[in-house]
Amino acid sequence: MLDSHVHVWAHEPGTPTPTYDLLASYCDAAETAGIQQIAITEHCTRFDRVLAEVESHWDRPRSGPLADATDHILAMESGGDLDAYVNAIVDAQNRGLPIALGLEVDHLPGAAEAMDAVLADYPFDVFLGSVHWLDAWLFDAYENSAFAQEWERRDTAEVWQRYVDAVVDLAASGRIDILAHIDVIKVAGHRPERAAEIEDRLITGLAGSNVVIEVSSAGWRKPAGEIYPSPRLLERLLAGGHRITTASDAHQAGQIGHRFDDLAHVLDEHGIDALTAFHERRPVSVPRDSTQ
Repeated sequence: MLDSHVHVWAHEPGTPTPTYDLLASYCDAAETAGIQQIAITEHCTRFDRVLAEVESHWDRPRSGPLADATDHILAMESGGDLDAYVNAIVDAQNRGLPIALGLEVDHLPGAAEAMDAVLADYPFDVFLGSVHWLDAWLFDAYENSAFAQEWERRDTAEVWQRYVDAVVDLAASGRIDILAHIDVIKVAGHRPERAAEIEDRLITGLAGSNVVIEVSSAGWRKPAGEIYPSPRLLERLLAGGHRITTASDAHQAGQIGHRFDDLAHVLDEHGIDALTAFHERRPVSVPRDSTQ
């Protein structure tokens, strides 16, 4: 198994450069869970260089309650040193840890070219693509009252439609390798009556895309109560020929490989015997033990 989506920072203040000992402890936790490799994939918005050079290009509202809440989140969680982050993980790789250098590249409309210019300076192995914001609404921050209230006043089907449009746009950009938690829009448990129809729009929009799909156990830790993607969506994606990888979206060592035994049963049910990892942005097929 692989865990292709691992963070070293919780969603709280504090972005210390990961030490070798910390990364080694993550790899030890992964080995205990039967995981062959992990990818460290911090959010791009947690790094000062990204905020300094990219955030101003982000096409979003700059005033109002949602904009204020987003500004607060960005300020609270920022402070990361991108150069130090990259150097620490490359050093760990050079010292033999089974770890990939990654980044979770958040979809920030209008900022793609500026983001490309920043990230081109670094030897990343893999980019996860994710959609967390619709304009200035961080929709998956359901414990934040400013963001949670939006679910009560917006039409859920319309929100899902806008989310799908953003995911399709991200996949079509060619800028990312893996689509993370592809239906995270369900995270807080809000589903439209015709969710299947919207999922079908997503399948159609991804047709012809080479992007790898993350099968994530993180949804089991959330109000959504199921994996990303949903069982129905996963079946459709596999039928469409999409390659997959596995992930926990861990934010601490104890979450690495969370419920991977259950995730392995899902893969077994679909006859999946290989996953996709990345090295220097190139896909690598990795056999998995179907009994894991």
